[in-house]
Amino acid sequence: MLRAMLAGVCLAGAIMASAPARADVKAGGVTFPDTFNVYGKTLRLNGVGVRVFYHLVDGYATALYLPEVARTTEAIESAPNPKVIYSVFLHGASAERMRSEYDTIHTAFCAKETCHPEQEESYKKFLGYLTAADSHATQTIVIDDTGVLLLRNNVRIGNVNDPLFGQALIKSLVGPASPTESYRNAIIGGG
Repeated sequence: MLRAMLAGVCLAGAIMASAPARADVKAGGVTFPDTFNVYGKTLRLNGVGVRVFYHLVDGYATALYLPEVARTTEAIESAPNPKVIYSVFLHGASAERMRSEYDTIHTAFCAKETCHPEQEESYKKFLGYLTAADSHATQTIVIDDTGVLLLRNNVRIGNVNDPLFGQALIKSLVGPASPTESYRNAIIGGG
């Protein structure tokens, strides 16, 4: 389904945050719109979390967009696709720093969940797409029923055709393997 939608579609026009509206949320100095359009579907802002490094530096702000707002981990995980994880880097990050952050989350996730060999291959493929990011760069992860599409500054940089990997990304964001409880709670929309 995702491949069919990508054919002949300009990604910058097909995937975008909406113009500011009344319920926008500001986090880490970034304003996140209350809706996000993906291929003609309007997703709702569920919550925004700021990832803090070394208890001092705001690293990135992440918003989760869903078809309908959900306030529990279970409701988010079972929500229909598409889902969007939209991040804005508050400071520049090297490719090594980004991979290290994902490795930390992935290790915690696999310690709490079952990581299948196929998911490990998908995870390695996903890591291979990560490059350095400048301050204020955006990263968009679109999760649908076929897998994961990764964009940087609205330009496609890769995709992983594995629906289970997309589910694992959502679980790692809102489940017990999330980087911190406050980050998780903010993305769930509870604070």
